[in-house]
Amino acid sequence: SECLEALRKGNPRSKVIPEIGNGEEELADAIIRIMDLAHTQKWNLPQALYLKMEYNKTRPWKHGGKKF
Repeated sequence: SECLEALRKGNPRSKVIPEIGNGEEELADAIIRIMDLAHTQKWNLPQALYLKMEYNKTRPWKHGGKKF
């Protein structure tokens, strides 16, 4: 939700990391938290990502009809 808010505001530069946009910063935060959770649960996230991407190849583009 923080990334979407950044996009609504035009994705301004991060206040703490000016080389990137605020949306990028917020997505990076989400990925870090997801990876930390996967690690603590001893989940094989790389395998899950690969298998999910392979499955998604079998699905139609934008199959849910959502624009964003």
